[in-house]
Amino acid sequence: MIPLRHALYLARRSLSANAGRTIVLVIGLAVALFLPAFTATLGQLAQGRLLSRAEATPILVGHAGNEFDLVMSSLFFRGGVRDTVPFAEAETLQAKRYGVVVPLFVRYTAGGAPVVGTSVEYFDARHLTLAKGRRFATLGEAVVGASVARAANLGPGDAIRTDATNLYDLSGAYPLLLRVAGVLAPTGGPDDDAILVDVKTTWAVEGLLHGHAPVTKKDSVVATDENMEASLSIFMFTEITPESLPTFHLHGTSADWPLTGVLIFPKDDRARDQALGDLAVDTVNQGVRPVAVVRAILDVVLRVQELLAVGGVLVVVSTLAFVGLVLSLSVRLRRDEITLLRRMGAGRGTIAVILGTELGVIALASALLAFGGNGAAARALGWWIGI
Repeated sequence: MIPLRHALYLARRSLSANAGRTIVLVIGLAVALFLPAFTATLGQLAQGRLLSRAEATPILVGHAGNEFDLVMSSLFFRGGVRDTVPFAEAETLQAKRYGVVVPLFVRYTAGGAPVVGTSVEYFDARHLTLAKGRRFATLGEAVVGASVARAANLGPGDAIRTDATNLYDLSGAYPLLLRVAGVLAPTGGPDDDAILVDVKTTWAVEGLLHGHAPVTKKDSVVATDENMEASLSIFMFTEITPESLPTFHLHGTSADWPLTGVLIFPKDDRARDQALGDLAVDTVNQGVRPVAVVRAILDVVLRVQELLAVGGVLVVVSTLAFVGLVLSLSVRLRRDEITLLRRMGAGRGTIAVILGTELGVIALASALLAFGGNGAAARALGWWIGI
């Protein structure tokens, strides 16, 4: 029997001499192996990250409607909700002493990253730690996620401006300059890609809370000796500084200001059940268990995964048939080579080892390429969808 090192040498020489055929076989087999592997990885990624986030959020409250939009907006900062709940609802929930109540207002972005209006209780509820700086303390301060800080090269003392939502709306939703107070340590979740601010800061972006610069005759629209008129939007501050902070004032009462969701972290199981029971009879708002909603989403994902798995198996079978056909034709074309080996004293077993080694090298290269691509694709997908 031929030694393995000799068989590997002959296999390498044969494969390099037919480089085109070798590349086609390796790529074709790698793609066939990649599809079912990536399908399985996708399912595990979705289940692991989505469920872990949902399980860490016992109760989510929002306006009655689409619970899927509510969960995706409040937990993963994706999409948005059509209807909001008043801030008074969060105060009412807090008064009932279910546990820690955290308001959320997620509507705007800064540099493409979601700006999450919340309270400092969010950090403790999510077990977030800071890599640099401190938590936000005043209007206009922000704590940026690890991915946002890395992508925009942000650190404490830097600034980032919220994105304009409507260039033709001069009455509100002005871009606001946010001052970075701190940077979150990496979490591996949606918080890495978010910018956390006090909920009042997002209301300032909304235009409900703002300050105005002094109006002079030069800036006024109409000016007389007794009166000056100016457009409020033109003189609205787009940066909150210690000097401008005292001028900020609200329109309406804070109880009426909007929230896109409210998180409840109950103090015990009894408080959780009581909160869900009270919210079940609420005709305006809804209380959902995010883990149940996410599992409903995963049921759909897993069904699609099963269909993809069947398709992957068919692709593998067809590819193996293709590889077998190519190898069969290759053996026929190499009849003279095989005849020469026999004349040199090589038996059927030796020839089978040489051909089998070639096939093993092709299979190993394909497997390495497929599973390497699967890992890279999984990391890219996790970064792209932000879960």
